[in-house]
Amino acid sequence: MRNVLIALALTACGTPAYQYAGYRTYEHFPLDGNRDWLYKHQDQDFLMTVEKLPDPIAQGSKRIHTLRYAVEDPYRLLYSIKWSSDSTDGVEIHGYSIEDVPTDDGDDEGGADDTGAVGDVTGGQWVNFDPPLQITEYQMAPGDVVQASGAGVDYTTTFETMEGCPNDWRDDWDCMKVVISSSAETDVAPFVGTWHWATRYGASLFQPQTDNYPWTLVRADWTP
Repeated sequence: MRNVLIALALTACGTPAYQYAGYRTYEHFPLDGNRDWLYKHQDQDFLMTVEKLPDPIAQGSKRIHTLRYAVEDPYRLLYSIKWSSDSTDGVEIHGYSIEDVPTDDGDDEGGADDTGAVGDVTGGQWVNFDPPLQITEYQMAPGDVVQASGAGVDYTTTFETMEGCPNDWRDDWDCMKVVISSSAETDVAPFVGTWHWATRYGASLFQPQTDNYPWTLVRADWTP
């Protein structure tokens, strides 16, 4: 990672000062405590809930957390991503699973389209990364790039800049703008796209590569 000059501290959302080696990326993607987030989308008529499951997988000192991304009401799981975030390896992805979308077969007696429950959709197959994909180093400066490969696909993460990332919950945040691209032409992983991460809170905005607009934070909840 290239050396950079010390810059002025950013105060919005408690963003730490710009250090000699860059920003601490893991502080912008926190996975401590109990967390869930709620998002809206300009082109969708539903809210997306993102919940962090309890009981992470332990690998030495590392903790791997599963985040589930789902339609809020009626609940329907869309996809899951296994993340870790720490001061040693930064932000990593250990796997993902995309759920099969149920189809309307015209049966009004019951089924996935009636309940929207998790058990009513066909579970997708996990794509696991071993070793994990390193999405960011533990510290990065604007312009820094991380490259990684997994499951036959090449991924590139670019920390483009720090910029404002207002949402429906807070309008005074500054975020890391992180762009993840891949070599895949089809079956693109759900984490590929543009992310805006706010320190202590996580994603203020995220726009999958296949979307024209970002998912915008409506609410974030955290308890120890």
